[in-house]
Amino acid sequence: MKRTLLTFLAFFMLYAIPAQIVLNQSDDFEDGTEQNWFEAVASGAPAENIDTGGPSGDDDNYLRDYTTQNPGGAGSRLIVRNLTQWIGNYTSAGVGSILMDVRALNVDVSVRVSLTGPGGNFSSPAVVVTAGSGWGQITIPISETDMISAPAGNDGSAEGTDINATLSGVTEIRILSNPNPSWIGEVTNAEMHLDNITAGAPLSASNFRLQNTEFIISPNPAKNKLTIKLPVLDTDSKLEVFDVLGKRIYRGSINQLESSIDVSNWRSGIYLVRVSNDKTTQTKRFIKQ
Repeated sequence: MKRTLLTFLAFFMLYAIPAQIVLNQSDDFEDGTEQNWFEAVASGAPAENIDTGGPSGDDDNYLRDYTTQNPGGAGSRLIVRNLTQWIGNYTSAGVGSILMDVRALNVDVSVRVSLTGPGGNFSSPAVVVTAGSGWGQITIPISETDMISAPAGNDGSAEGTDINATLSGVTEIRILSNPNPSWIGEVTNAEMHLDNITAGAPLSASNFRLQNTEFIISPNPAKNKLTIKLPVLDTDSKLEVFDVLGKRIYRGSINQLESSIDVSNWRSGIYLVRVSNDKTTQTKRFIKQ
């Protein structure tokens, strides 16, 4: 009897206690599920796992979130939630940023990470993802000094008053689109795709500045032309492109804010585009159709 009780207690503890946040954990949706990310049931637009077309192209799963074109009503906001593996003590876990691949399909989205816990609701700075620009990785800082108090929600959550308390006991995380700090998304007619949602370490000041100086690949995917757009011009910048085997197939310099490469003769597939100077190196994926 005693052994049976102990076995039951062990089983209960294993399956009844939610997973806790861990540094570097990542949701890549390759198991075919939404990995506990969801939209409210009443929205009528459930988050769903799509089995191909992610950042790595064919057979790369991703999470789709979309609105129902019901202005102001159910399903009119982009919000995906997680109450399972993304709860817990972010401070002790050393989590201070959230990395993810994002694609905005038809309307620009202002991506934020919002958290709630004992200290109330808080929202991160927004990262704007341009519609039609293809997949791109963003990093959102969520450390104590980054988060902004967000209003109370209609779900009973409270306005943010103590960020340390919330970060030490997160009970829900949301990824949403809103130009303003919020616990809910803005009313919009949009579609947002997410992949490789990862718990990262806190960003340094130089890391955060880099978020505002990343180059953009457009269009992506593309058939004939690869265009590189720089937010600032550095005369020492170098452009390199590698295939998936690591072979460099292109090398050149960048001397203007927008540069284009003829890729019409390249084989279809995934390439790595690297822009570097004497201060930093950035690499992004490019898909040749």
